[in-house]
Amino acid sequence: MLEPSCTLAFLDLGWAGSTRGRVTIRLTPDTPLARQFVLLCTGQRGHTYRNTKLLNVKYKGGPGEWVVGGDYESNDGKGGAPLLPDLQGRYRESGRAGAVLCCDDPGGPRSAQFIITTRDRQDGRQWFDAFGDVVSGLDVVRAAVNHSDNPEVTVVDCGVVLPL
Repeated sequence: MLEPSCTLAFLDLGWAGSTRGRVTIRLTPDTPLARQFVLLCTGQRGHTYRNTKLLNVKYKGGPGEWVVGGDYESNDGKGGAPLLPDLQGRYRESGRAGAVLCCDDPGGPRSAQFIITTRDRQDGRQWFDAFGDVVSGLDVVRAAVNHSDNPEVTVVDCGVVLPL
């Protein structure tokens, strides 16, 4: 059961001309990176993750595999400036698949970019600055990672899931 204070955000991923599936992410309550993620999923400040690409895959096929996306400025990995003035906060560490992390140090020049981990780490180490976890659709992210041309994978739509 989800805590009522948790926000659920979604990213609809697509490639080859069609939407392939929805990734639903439970955001850590009351963290600056989670608030920024909501702003970029909803477009409340004009900028949005909609139509951005998945930019890069690290450790493809191996333990600790992850994908980066969210460059709302230039869509090439060089942009993604923070929307909020202070992104420092208390964040979790995670070594598990499905963790959603900041691509840069919170407040760094690309700290609006995000990472989604697709495989558990096997080295006992942890990723830092986790602000969410995929609760459904990790299979969609894994399929996107395995797509032959990752930059063709785009965020077709994004937003928040409203509670009933």
